[in-house]
Amino acid sequence: MPRLASESLANLGAGGDRRAVQRAIRIGLWTWPSFTLLDLYVCFVAYPGAPFRLFVLYRILNELLLFAVFRASRRDDSDPKRLFKWLVVCFSSAAFSVSLMAIHIGGIRSPYMHGISLVALVWAALIPTYWRRSLPTFSLLGLSFPIVMGLAATVSPAARAEWMNADALIVFASHYVFVVSTSILGLILSHLVWNAQQQARKIGTYQLEEQLGRGGMGEVWRARHYLLARHAAIKLIRPETLGGDDRSRRIALTRFEREAQATASLGSPHTIDLYDFGISDTGAFYYVMELLVGRDMQSLVRTFGQQPAERVVYLLEQVCESLSEAHAAGLVHRDIKPSNIYVCRVGLQYDFVKVLDFGLAKDYRRPNDTLTEVSLGHTSGTPAYMAPEVILGDTRIDDRADIYALGCVAYFLLTGHLVFEAETPMKTLVRHVHDAPMPPSQRTELPVPPSLDALILRCLEKDAARRPQSADELSQLLRACRTRHTWDADHARAWWKEHLPDLV
Repeated sequence: MPRLASESLANLGAGGDRRAVQRAIRIGLWTWPSFTLLDLYVCFVAYPGAPFRLFVLYRILNELLLFAVFRASRRDDSDPKRLFKWLVVCFSSAAFSVSLMAIHIGGIRSPYMHGISLVALVWAALIPTYWRRSLPTFSLLGLSFPIVMGLAATVSPAARAEWMNADALIVFASHYVFVVSTSILGLILSHLVWNAQQQARKIGTYQLEEQLGRGGMGEVWRARHYLLARHAAIKLIRPETLGGDDRSRRIALTRFEREAQATASLGSPHTIDLYDFGISDTGAFYYVMELLVGRDMQSLVRTFGQQPAERVVYLLEQVCESLSEAHAAGLVHRDIKPSNIYVCRVGLQYDFVKVLDFGLAKDYRRPNDTLTEVSLGHTSGTPAYMAPEVILGDTRIDDRADIYALGCVAYFLLTGHLVFEAETPMKTLVRHVHDAPMPPSQRTELPVPPSLDALILRCLEKDAARRPQSADELSQLLRACRTRHTWDADHARAWWKEHLPDLV
């Protein structure tokens, strides 16, 4: 996936890209041992009388602290702002350990204080930041040696007497001016790189903040509007990242544009809202959509397991509402799958479903429209959720293909398994065409009402004529399914409070 900024902690202080946090800390983990090697060289070669065990211990503690921050950054709930503060602690401790070592191997005359300059430059290289935010850090790095020197002079009268003379202070100043200059230079470079990254992250009137995901149609970022107090999700694709020949690039861009147009034409509350669409100053195609708070159905099942039948019915009815409008407009989604259906919190409503990613949508009322028949030379869709007629290349595909895919989604929600599982995508496609599915009730320990069991199998019929003929009909049949319990807004709110309290 193309990166819009360098391998750094861009915009970290504002709650930025966690992946960039991990990359920068990983680089730091490789940088710290080089300082340890420098310490060993100084202790054994340049200053053989220095207490090297103590200095190596300092460096090992720095490395362990940085490793702990790296582990914390890998958690899904890690706070970038808190990570930033811990990184300040890591680099400050490194500067203070260099200062302690310099005091031990030459006092205020020691040239080893130049090691502080290395710490400042590494910070500037890894963590570009707005200058006001990084000023306290660079000040702390630059002042580390005077602070350690002052403490040493306080506890050691002999050291104070040795240092308080003109010659020693002149030597100290000649070394320290380099440290100060490097800190100022690092502050300037850090800000310049940060500013360049901010310019690279501008899309229209939005500022990209954190990458949320990537896929075949591009990448998705969390973004903030410059003037409005509103966050959004931006999906974008850069022409130069498509690769291949001109035809492949045109196809991908046409698909992207059609997805934006198809989404914008729909008004169901259960279809993701589209705010804007266009081309950025750098030539990237993008559209701005609402930022969803919740989990897609794929991660919902992977994280929390099989879902109860009553909740599955509750969620599927909302998907049907979105598809009903799309089908009425002549659009077949063609890529209905768990990762394209979000279970959200919208205001005070929980378990509110949003259908997204209309990149493969086809207007079946206009079969000769070239804009609806873009393809990369293979069957479009996801093998685990493709209807038999789509796999066989039937030109008369209609909304019943989405009904089949939605049956596969229901099967996955109830059982945690795909309808057909095989070693390769091709074998999966073959099974969808020829094999009869096992009833979902036989693949889960949770109770599945016979009426729901039969309805899902009906959605999975090979012959489209034997499936529910529309999303409206499927919605009515879902409401007719009698589950042991009911699922409503109160049950949804209680579930979110228990399992996703941070999003409530």
